[in-house]
Amino acid sequence: MGLAVLVQATSVLGHKRKNSETPELPTCDEERNELRRTDTLASAFDRRVEELDRQFDQLSWLVSVNLGWEGGVHVQTCGHHLHLDCLKSYLRSLRTQQRLAVDSGEYACPLCRQLANSVLPLPPQMGETAAVVRSRPVSMAAIIPELTNFLKENPPTNTGVSSLMDAMSKSMEDLTNSTYVKFKQKSGNRIPQTLFLFVSSIARTNLEIELVQRGGTLCSSPQLKPNPLIPKRSCIMPLLHVLAVHARLLAHWPAWETWQQLACLEPDVALPPALVPIQNQVPLLLRDPTALLTQFILLLPLHLDQTYFTCVIKLLYNLLYFQVVVQASCRMTEGERGYWRRIRSTGSSSDPRVSTLEDAMSQTILGLDPTQLYLEDEVSSPPLLPSNPNMTDKQLLEKQIQELCLPFLRIAALLRHHLYDQPLPEIDSPSSEFVRLVYFLELVTDGMSWDRFNAAVALSWPSKTHVADWTRQLEEFINRSQVAARALLSEQHITWHQPALLSLPLLYDRIFQYYHRRQCSQCHSVPRETSICLLCGALVCLKENCCKQHDICEAVQHSIDCGAGTAMYLVVTSSYVIVIRGKRACLWGSVYLDSFGEEDKELKRGKPLYLSPGRYQLLQQQWLAHRFDHTNKKWVWHRDAL
Repeated sequence: MGLAVLVQATSVLGHKRKNSETPELPTCDEERNELRRTDTLASAFDRRVEELDRQFDQLSWLVSVNLGWEGGVHVQTCGHHLHLDCLKSYLRSLRTQQRLAVDSGEYACPLCRQLANSVLPLPPQMGETAAVVRSRPVSMAAIIPELTNFLKENPPTNTGVSSLMDAMSKSMEDLTNSTYVKFKQKSGNRIPQTLFLFVSSIARTNLEIELVQRGGTLCSSPQLKPNPLIPKRSCIMPLLHVLAVHARLLAHWPAWETWQQLACLEPDVALPPALVPIQNQVPLLLRDPTALLTQFILLLPLHLDQTYFTCVIKLLYNLLYFQVVVQASCRMTEGERGYWRRIRSTGSSSDPRVSTLEDAMSQTILGLDPTQLYLEDEVSSPPLLPSNPNMTDKQLLEKQIQELCLPFLRIAALLRHHLYDQPLPEIDSPSSEFVRLVYFLELVTDGMSWDRFNAAVALSWPSKTHVADWTRQLEEFINRSQVAARALLSEQHITWHQPALLSLPLLYDRIFQYYHRRQCSQCHSVPRETSICLLCGALVCLKENCCKQHDICEAVQHSIDCGAGTAMYLVVTSSYVIVIRGKRACLWGSVYLDSFGEEDKELKRGKPLYLSPGRYQLLQQQWLAHRFDHTNKKWVWHRDAL
């Protein structure tokens, strides 16, 4: 049996921005110059990957990040099941359908007629409540070696051929073929690490998109209306099963060594070292904790007992917390750092394990002082500020740390929700989200008063040498390249805001006056049908041969570059919106209406047109929810001619 799914490429996540305010569509030269396209998540990730590639061995950084911000793979389902054998004969019967690309595996769900193009096979163990438990250990010291042994079992030795494995392979093939070659890998080599990065990134992309559809947070007050973006049925668990099978087959390197570094375990001397030792490894403090989480979840048995899952979250939270603290220390002045140093020197605790913000910050700064990380400030900073942060400053720093930890906690909470079928906690306000998620993930189990609660109480230390070991790894890199280290550390965690279409002016006349005689920036001619991308504001020549590349017209090529095959264009000469989705296109309608609420097709009546916020919100919702294929029926094959 399989689950009918629609698999498509997506770049929705890549359009997250640092600025909380949605940029406006430019209607004058000054606004066009101010519209920055480089503050998006996709461009920031590209810059980070380029730096990682310059500084570290490729085999190491490939398993330190996730792809999928541009050209990721999104999977959605209508919730209906079918026999895989029945699907083959059903596809043969659809070959006469002109509106379906049956050769590419497209079909209409036999029950609801919703478009689908793949099937996720359902393994027999799906839905089992019995988890994998070997001894149900109670302490972290006992759980960590157990998890190490689980990770050492990859790749599995008993990979027999079966109809289920064939179906899994076919499903993975569909996932791979759904996106474009330029997005599949950041490295040209088809090595196991590159393929593993692609597989693990699919899981991350689908969890991140679910979070976007929930509004970017897990706040869910019962008084609020149901969110129209959240899909009625989830396919995360069948997808994770398919991805996990292939991730374990691809794990041809000692992935458990990362886990041992995270837990600060001594390496197992009895085991032979890796055949090719990796030089210039990415320090643990520079690895993406959420990427490590998706990797561990796919490499460990999916029906792992919840105790093990909680242990993984605890150790990754330790890493995340210290990454955020190191980042905060990089952004301080030398005077502020001096204050935190004095706190530690006057403290009486001899236990190096951290339980307060003061402990964490002072231990981090003192640990990195021998390096050259802070030297730049001594040369270029203004005279030292009077550095005696008051209680308000500490509260502000604590709030910033909690905000930067939230993205990881949200993804971890969604994973726990899907893996163990546990309802998400009810969170009434953004101010209580951190606390509720920390308790939901069992990072903190004891009740405590508000004045005692902070992000450091959620830390769990199985070893006393964590911070020193992680800092030692980082020291080598800082001493080798201080400028690169500072750049990577200070921009490691950023609060990204929800992706959104450009905001449009109320009067259509402002757009028409600025764009209708505007020249194309590539061919410098005035297009007959000037069209504007509603994602980035780019002007393209619609249906023109002047900007054609490799037999692909500009609008189609831009839809691939900007939206992984999905783009919405406002055609200035007709006020209509054209949507391109993969190999198809459709006339969506107009988001500008006259005072009677009617469209003015081709602008023949000459009535003043005003923005319809309801229609524009609907267009954005269909983009965020990846529902263009389901909500629009009059599609045509564009044959790369738009």
